[in-house]
Amino acid sequence: MVEALRRRARDPSGDARQAIAAVLGELGGPEAVAALAPLLTDGSDRVRRAAVLALGRASGSTATELTRLRRFLGDPAPRVRAAAAVVLGRRQDRASVPALLARLAAPGTWEKPSVAVALGRIGDRRAAPALIALAASPARWLRVCALHALGELGGPEGRSVVRAGLGDPAWSVRGAAATALGSVGTARDAPRLLALLDDPHPWPRRGALYALGRLHRPEAASRAVTALADPAAEVRLAACWALGELGDPAARRSIARFLSACPVPGSAATDPIPADALPSPDAEGHQFEVAVAALARLPGAGRDPVVDRALDDAERRLAPEALERPMRLPFPFADRTAAPPTLRQLFTVARSPPVGGRG
Repeated sequence: MVEALRRRARDPSGDARQAIAAVLGELGGPEAVAALAPLLTDGSDRVRRAAVLALGRASGSTATELTRLRRFLGDPAPRVRAAAAVVLGRRQDRASVPALLARLAAPGTWEKPSVAVALGRIGDRRAAPALIALAASPARWLRVCALHALGELGGPEGRSVVRAGLGDPAWSVRGAAATALGSVGTARDAPRLLALLDDPHPWPRRGALYALGRLHRPEAASRAVTALADPAAEVRLAACWALGELGDPAARRSIARFLSACPVPGSAATDPIPADALPSPDAEGHQFEVAVAALARLPGAGRDPVVDRALDDAERRLAPEALERPMRLPFPFADRTAAPPTLRQLFTVARSPPVGGRG
């Protein structure tokens, strides 16, 4: 198949060449990487962008391969430079930080969101001053990405800037700031985060719930239970996740009732959600998994017939193959430090909750 695609790399249709690059990326391996060569120098910046993203999927993380990817940060087309930043961020390539910082300081804004997110993902503290400066940009989306990156970067350097973002007039910036406080905030941020639960837009409410869960603020438990009935799916998702983090056993029945109303996730396997996907994709589709995971994390004093019935009913609604599917959560809820559990594993733990502490 790779050979057939290689022969078509000079197809006169740009759309076809983009599609060929994407397929080669999915196939992976040395032959697919070699077949991408003409597409990486294609005259169309859209095709080159597709080829860079494909190269990121198809190649490994050797020094030679990463050096090859870094060169595309100097491509004349912003969309190609942005693609290179995305790939290098996912690879957490520290050697690309100087070049990424240079792109952040250069004129223009097209690729800067991707560059900022990549710097946060890489986690090199050298990026903090540039990201703090970017957080003051007049462009709303640049402020969002800078705050997102400061949260990913962690540490106290950007804490005051992140806190200031809670009062930004743009709901997207308030949401990004709230989410980032989950990583860089402290207990003193709890009152402002609780106040943000009354924000008129769902994204700040979602971010506040996430941060309160990450910061393990017990005073947020009752508000999180209330938020299980929020009209916005992404807020309900965050509320359920936060309850699992907070570890309040009194919430088990509320989560069980929530689980009973959740739509069943599809049984088809899905690709992992990119770490730099800022909004939560398909929040409603992830509520089921998060509810089972929250019940698995909450302590209990023994079996609860209400919770058991909800779990039994939920498991019956699933196709058998869905039980073996690893849980794939969107940003910021996914745990990148461990392999995701399957739904079967979560059901098993949820029926035997740990006594007296969080799992």
